[in-house]
Parts: sequence; C-alpha cells; structure tokens
Amino acid sequence: MLKFLKTMATAAAFATLSFQAASAQAIEKKDITIGLPLNTSTLLPIYVADAQGFFKEEGINVKIVAFKGGTDLVRGMVAGAVDIGVGAFSEALVGVETGQGVKIFYGGFNMAVFDWYSVPSIKTLEDAKGKRFGISTFGSSTDFLTRYALKTKGIDPKSEVQIVQGGGSVPRLAAMEAGQLEVNIFATPEKFMAADRGFNLILQQKSIAPDFPFHCFYAREDFIKNDPNAIKAVLRGFAKAVRWSKAHKEESVKLLASKLGLEETYLNRGYDDFIDEIFEDGRLASDAGMKAFWDVGIMNGTYKQPMPVDKYWVGTFHDTYNEWKPK
Repeated sequence: MLKFLKTMATAAAFATLSFQAASAQAIEKKDITIGLPLNTSTLLPIYVADAQGFFKEEGINVKIVAFKGGTDLVRGMVAGAVDIGVGAFSEALVGVETGQGVKIFYGGFNMAVFDWYSVPSIKTLEDAKGKRFGISTFGSSTDFLTRYALKTKGIDPKSEVQIVQGGGSVPRLAAMEAGQLEVNIFATPEKFMAADRGFNLILQQKSIAPDFPFHCFYAREDFIKNDPNAIKAVLRGFAKAVRWSKAHKEESVKLLASKLGLEETYLNRGYDDFIDEIFEDGRLASDAGMKAFWDVGIMNGTYKQPMPVDKYWVGTFHDTYNEWKPK
C-alpha cells in the first residue's frame, strides 16, 4: 500500500510539472507589442517589467512603444500595430464606444494624482475665466477632468475658457513658462516641478474623488479571446514589477530618471505620491472613484449614463488572479 501511495504521489508530481510545462508552452503569441499613450512616471511597473526582465521570465518578448496620446494608441491597436494598450481608462473607452472591438481587461492604476496649477496672477479656478487651459489632447483624461473641474466651479469650458492641446506635461509646463498658457493640469512629477517654479496650486483631483480609474490594460476582443495565456504572461510580469517597484524605491526612481530625463528629486516625490495606488491584482477603482469617473463624463456630455460594466470590462483575469499570479 505504501509503495502504491508513493507511486501515486510521484505520478501526481510529474503530472503537475507536465501541466506547468504545457502551460508555459501554451503561450499563444510570444512577441507582444505594448503601446503606451506617452512616457510618464505613473507607468513605472511597465518600465520595470521590461528593464528587470520579468516579461522574459514569463516566456514572452515585449516591445514597448510610446505614442503621441491615447487616441493615436487606440488607432494603432485597431490597425493591428499594438497587441495591448496601457493607458487612460477614458481613452480605452473611446475604442469600446466607437465599436472598434476594444475591451478593458485589467486595472490596478487607481490614482487621483492630477492637480491644476496656474500662473501667479491667478489664485483660484474662478479667477481663470477667459484664460488658456493646457491639456494633453482632446478626448483625453486631462481634457475630461479639466472640463469637469471647470463646470463644478460654474465655468463653462466651451465659452468661458480656451482649452488648448499641448501634448505631454513637460512641453505644457514649458509653454506655461513662455506665457502661452495660464493654467495646466499636471500629474506627478510635473506638478511638483510646477510648484517649485512658482505656479499656484488651485485645485486637486482628490477633492473630486478619493481614487480614480487612471491607467488600465486593454486590447482587441479577439486578442483577449484567442491569447489568454499570453495576456497572463504579461500580467505576471506586471505583478512582479509592482512588487519590485514597491520594494526598491531608489532603483525605481533612477530608472524613471533615465527613461524620462527628469530630476530624481521630483521623481522621488512623485513616487511617494502614486506608488501605494498601484495594485498588482488589476482591480478597478472604488465605487466612489468609478462614480466620479462617470459623473465627469456625464457632466461633459461624453456619456448619457454610466456604461454597463460588461460592455467595457472583461473581468476574467482579475477574478482568477489567485490562480495564475506569480509566487
């Protein structure tokens, strides 16, 4: 009997190893292109997963491509140039709502990190009527949030201010210093740079919502359906990177400095501002954060009502996280 049990245990162990090997070989697509809307510090785990070889450990070759905004990223995905996008929740929904066959399959970046800064002559948001507001691109999260913030203060974003596309945070900060913009929306670390250069903090996003669906993972529905093991490999690399980032602040900051060309002093402050709001299990924002998101979109006229969750969200990977997560 003892011999039989040992034989069965050996067979079970062999079966487990065989299953793990088969799973590793079952990655449907090993060359994966991840698109980013632009390079920014809050995407730290993506850079870490690449630099530390976590994607390679999971058996995939990842190419990371930064676009000139989320709209271009969605177009690139629809055209087949990108397998997975990691960018603004609002921009991913453009691909959902326009019938482009895009769905969000993972969250984890639930940050309310945007703040609004103005030139010294402007003390409050109400003082900014008739002024120029910088955003990244029309239809982006910076656009939606700015319009919402203005409306909460009784300012019509269509007629009482001028909203200007200015690209990334760094060029918009430069435009502000050159007198081409009076108000800007910044995330970390550029908001700290703006403060140190004498610009006024006139509103914080956290006064609108405690957290917010900031970045998310999204892809075409056919890729999600046909390549689930490839997606899990990407997400395991991401989860490892989140853990590493939280355990290695100094190295993370140095990586961001090399990637973004920004000073470590600002990146240190930025790291502290967002790192605890990144979650490896891919959860969406809290109920309050999601409500704030939809309220922003409804007030802006982007949405008539909250979108049904099953229209934009594939919860399979978050729901089964404990089954496939890295040890």
